Amino acid sequence: MAGRGGRMGLAALRLVPLLLVWWDSAASLNTQFGETSEYRTPNCYQYKLPGCPRDFSPVCGSDMSTYPNECTLCMKIREDGHDIKIIRSGPC
Repeated sequence: MAGRGGRMGLAALRLVPLLLVWWDSAASLNTQFGETSEYRTPNCYQYKLPGCPRDFSPVCGSDMSTYPNECTLCMKIREDGHDIKIIRSGPC
């Protein structure tokens, strides 16, 4: 039985490099198509709140809500106290 467990362990170790290659490929495809795996923290310090510019540059928040622009997302963060990140530029 000990030999069989050792062979299974070696087989599992052989799969690790394949999984790492797959993971790296998936990450590069996401980056290639403009999708990153990490959320971005909005730069709320650049806005003088309350009051935001009326420019329409939608962002998708980690609360799965679409905000007209980053500033309105920052207003929501200040009002509710939740840590909302930007998933991507554009609507959700």
